Amino acid sequence: MHSEAAPSEGTSWAHGPGRPKDIPETAVILNQRIIARESLDSSVPAALKLKKRIKRFALDNELDHLPMGDIVAVALDEWLTTRGF
Repeated sequence: MHSEAAPSEGTSWAHGPGRPKDIPETAVILNQRIIARESLDSSVPAALKLKKRIKRFALDNELDHLPMGDIVAVALDEWLTTRGF
């Protein structure tokens, strides 16, 4: 049986020079009242059932609105920072 390694585990990624100094911390940006935004479009593996799980999370926590863009921003920023970008 062949198993594929997760991109963060099995692939040898180039390590960047470090988080650019002109990029503010995510928390600083997300705590601002007005945030300039840009769109990212991405498909995710259906097997992870992310849509269903995020809806369940919102229901269980009695949330009317889940800041999906903020969640994605935190995850991607952390992922890129860890890799030096």
